Amino acid sequence: MPSVKVGVTLKMYDYATLRPKPVADIVAQARRAEELGFDSVWVMDHLLIQRGERRVLAHDPLMCLAQVAAATSRIQLGSMVLCHGFRHAGQLAREASALADASGGRFVLGLGAGWHRPEFDALGLPFDHRVSRLEEAVEPIRRLLAGETVSLGGEWLQLADASVAVTSKAPPLWVAADGPRMLALAARTDGWSHSNWGAGNTRPFRDAKARFDRVLESAGRDRARIEVSASIACAPGGWARVPGGFQEDEVAEGPLEDLARIIHDYAGAGAQHVILSLSPDPFAELDPERLDAAAPLLKLL
Repeated sequence: MPSVKVGVTLKMYDYATLRPKPVADIVAQARRAEELGFDSVWVMDHLLIQRGERRVLAHDPLMCLAQVAAATSRIQLGSMVLCHGFRHAGQLAREASALADASGGRFVLGLGAGWHRPEFDALGLPFDHRVSRLEEAVEPIRRLLAGETVSLGGEWLQLADASVAVTSKAPPLWVAADGPRMLALAARTDGWSHSNWGAGNTRPFRDAKARFDRVLESAGRDRARIEVSASIACAPGGWARVPGGFQEDEVAEGPLEDLARIIHDYAGAGAQHVILSLSPDPFAELDPERLDAAAPLLKLL
């Protein structure tokens, strides 16, 4: 099997009740994931997700990751993914730079354009031209994180001799992408996250990876310099359905041996990093024992 890292999402709300998890609980999950031998932990960035009359809420991802960084020493930690539209590029770079330092270089800055209009509306933020706004911001963010002073008179972003404190190596920047413009943007960064939660059917990932490879070739980028990740919605052994409960279109429910085979398939398709949700709803907790129950999987790989 090709070498592959295996990470897990940190559960930021309860699956049945949608109640947000306390920060201490999120940190405890990360500490346990490190003890069990997982390679990485990931948090989401949603002010809210409106599901009918119910609403998902969760704590700020970077504040949570700062606590995770302080409580762990080895495990990689990242955002999956920060919504660029929620933060000014300069403030985003400032926070990411501090977290890169605080984590000792373990932080991965995952970025996306956002997709859920209700949270943009709740904050009074523009929902238009989300990809264009992110395209304009990525290079200035990279330069700020590298310690440069940046000026820009863009259509949506203006900077005048801007700089942020840099006291460590810049964090790797990943972009979540599936469409052509976002794949082209990911090809300019350090990593690509396939933006769909898959399961046993690797075809969507394989198709997107083929398109991404063509973009890399056109851009003259070395594939070895970009980390490729895939995410799997999984609930080994199944779960108790909740009326109205959200689930991804496909959820792997078989035993750990089946999940190991699925991870093997994604690695064979080109994923260097596989991130497990251990839930049908990627950042929701089914029960607190799921993480320990999944740990024997690592010995099967």
